[in-house]
Amino acid sequence: MTDYQLPIPKISSAYLDLINEDNDLVNYFREINLYNIHPVIEKCYSQAGPQGYGLGLFLSRMLKVKQTFVSDRILARRLSENSTYRHLCLLDKGPTPAHNTYNTLRKHLGVKRYAEIHVNFVNEANKRGLLNPNIKQLPNNRREGLILIDDSTPIRSYCSSKGIKQKDGSWIFTDPSVSFGRPHYKDKYPVGHKAHSLITITGIPMVSIISTRRDSDEMHIFPLLDEFEKRFPSLHIAYIVLDAGYDSEEIHKGIYEGYAIIPIIIRGKIVYPKGFNPDGTPLCELGYPLIKTVLDYGRGRTKYVCQRICKKDNQGKLFHCPYLKTSSHNGYTFYTHFKNSYRKYGPATPNTIIYKKLKPFRTAIERGFGLLKENRYRMEHTNTYMGIDNVAMHVIEHDIVLTQDIIF
Repeated sequence: MTDYQLPIPKISSAYLDLINEDNDLVNYFREINLYNIHPVIEKCYSQAGPQGYGLGLFLSRMLKVKQTFVSDRILARRLSENSTYRHLCLLDKGPTPAHNTYNTLRKHLGVKRYAEIHVNFVNEANKRGLLNPNIKQLPNNRREGLILIDDSTPIRSYCSSKGIKQKDGSWIFTDPSVSFGRPHYKDKYPVGHKAHSLITITGIPMVSIISTRRDSDEMHIFPLLDEFEKRFPSLHIAYIVLDAGYDSEEIHKGIYEGYAIIPIIIRGKIVYPKGFNPDGTPLCELGYPLIKTVLDYGRGRTKYVCQRICKKDNQGKLFHCPYLKTSSHNGYTFYTHFKNSYRKYGPATPNTIIYKKLKPFRTAIERGFGLLKENRYRMEHTNTYMGIDNVAMHVIEHDIVLTQDIIF
C-alpha cells in the first residue's frame, strides 16, 4: 500500500474535513492504492495537460462516481467550488481541469487501459482474500476456484435517444450504438445500451462488456468468459451461477467443455424420461430413488447405487429384488452420462448439494449489494456518453469504485 499523505494547510476550507477521522469520503480516498492507477496513467498520459493532471484526473473520475455527479461539467464545477474535493484528487496546486479535459483523458486511456486499472484493483482485492472467501455453507470437497455470478444492467441513453423511424419499422438514432430494448415493467426508458458483467460471490465486478439494448443476455456469456481469461490468466473459475435465461443445452455444454467451469444454471421445466423422478434422480426397477455416490468429471458421468434401501421396506414383495443377494456392496448400480444431456445429467443438476447451496447466492447478491441494479451508484441513470467505448469506460469506472468500496 502506498503512503498517501494529504496536505492539510490550516487556511484551507477543507481543513476540518481532512482532520475529521469519521469522514468516510476522506478515509476512502486515503485508502486508495495509487500504484493501481499511476503506472497505467504514466504510459499514456504523462505528457498531456498540466503536470499532475493525469493521476488527479482519474481520482476525480472516481469522485464523480462516489458523489453521483451526472456530467463532467458538474464534476468540473464542484472541483472548483470545493477545496476538499481538490485535496482528495490531488488537484489543489493549480487550476482545476475544465470539463473537456475529461474527454482528452478518455481518448488517451481508452477501454483497454481503463480495464488495466480495474485489473490492478481486482488483483489487490485478491491479495486480501476478497475474491474467494471460505463459505461455511458450501461442501468441503467443492472445487477450488472462484464462484462468479453473471447478470446484466440496462443503461439509459440520455444524449442519444433522438431517433427517426424508418418505413420498415426500425429506428435510426443519433448514436448508432443504441437500440430499443425488450419491454420490461421496470424499464421506462427503453433506448440505450446494456452492461453485461461477471461478479464474484462477494460482489466484486470482474469483467463488464457493453452491447446494444436489444441483445439478449445469454449471447454474451462466452465473450465475458473469454475476456475474463485474457484479463486474469492466473485466476480460475470453479462455478458460475446463471439465471433461467441461460438454461439451454448449448450453454450448459459450452461452459463445461469449453472453459472447465461447472455451470449452476437455474432450471426451467425439465421432463425426465421414464426411470427418473421429477428431480432427475434415477430409480431402481422397484421405483426407489438411487443414491449418488461418485461424480466422475474425467469420464463425464455420475454413479448412482441402490445400497439395498428396499430392505427397510416391510412390503414382502420387495424382497424379491434380484440385487439383494449379490456380492456387490452397493447392489444395483446405474450411471448417467453428461454427453447424453448436460442440462439433465451434467455436473450440477438440481438434485446436487452444490446446486442447492449456490442457487440462493444469486438472489442474495442482488438483494444485499444491489451491484448490478439500482444501487450501483446509479450507473444506469448517470450515463451521458455516446458510443460503445465511452459507455464501456463509464461502466468500468463504476466497477473500479465498487471494487475499491469492498477493499475499503
